[in-house]
Amino acid sequence: MDYVVAVLLPQLLHGLVFGAALGLLALGLTVIFGLLGVMNFAHGELYMMGAYAGIAVIGVTHSFWVALVVAPLLVGALGALTEAATLRPLYKREPLYALILTFGLALAFREGVRQIFGGDMRRILPPVTGSTPLLGMTYPNYRLFLLATSSLLLVAIWLFFTRTRAGVIVRAAVQDAEMLDGLGVNVPRVFTLTFAGSAALAALAGLLLAPIFTVYPQMGVEMILLAFIVVILGGMGSMGGSVVAAFVIGIAQSLFSLWMNPQRVAIAIFGIMILVLIVRPRGFFGREGVLE
Repeated sequence: MDYVVAVLLPQLLHGLVFGAALGLLALGLTVIFGLLGVMNFAHGELYMMGAYAGIAVIGVTHSFWVALVVAPLLVGALGALTEAATLRPLYKREPLYALILTFGLALAFREGVRQIFGGDMRRILPPVTGSTPLLGMTYPNYRLFLLATSSLLLVAIWLFFTRTRAGVIVRAAVQDAEMLDGLGVNVPRVFTLTFAGSAALAALAGLLLAPIFTVYPQMGVEMILLAFIVVILGGMGSMGGSVVAAFVIGIAQSLFSLWMNPQRVAIAIFGIMILVLIVRPRGFFGREGVLE
């Protein structure tokens, strides 16, 4: 019983916290794939830039809460500019062109941040300190805040796509962009705004996780691998599947880290993905034909 309360329960909560934030990152990746048909390799760098934008805003305003609003807006604006200037001309070409482009953008963003901020590891202090008694243990308040905030954002995104006119337009663009264009909707603007929203979500995840992890230029590389695994497990283009898979991977990684070294944890996560794809090639909730 002591092992459960002292070790297992905290790790389960760590997994839920990480899974909720990972869901924000993976959702943006899923929406972009479903809408534009692009596997965005630069998505991890947008996550990383959210943390660095937060550092810059905190340096000016001395407020994490201001950074939580301003940093995603800054990265979202960069995402809109990137989509309009680089991705838009490639939509009618083979998907490989966009794949190579986003890989190049990832390298450019990473090195750009390294030139501006340097390669040293940085920390962002949590805005919420202390711990709360919970289920026979004490748990850090900031992690509880992160779990609550990320979960609320996931619910808000679901409501946006299912209950608002703008969300319905985006879903319609995923199904048939040409038909939507014929109905008089400005489809390029929908694409740009959706890409910007995806970038802002990635940035928000990066800033929310920054007080828990260190901030450094390579941080997006590790997260984008997990995000891709989540998108594949959940089903390519499935937002609900991505959220479920994010919690599965978050909890699995947290529990595996109790019994394995980091290299073996990574192997185990890939093993889960391989097993799921053998049994169900389209993932948890993927559309038939995307991976089959």
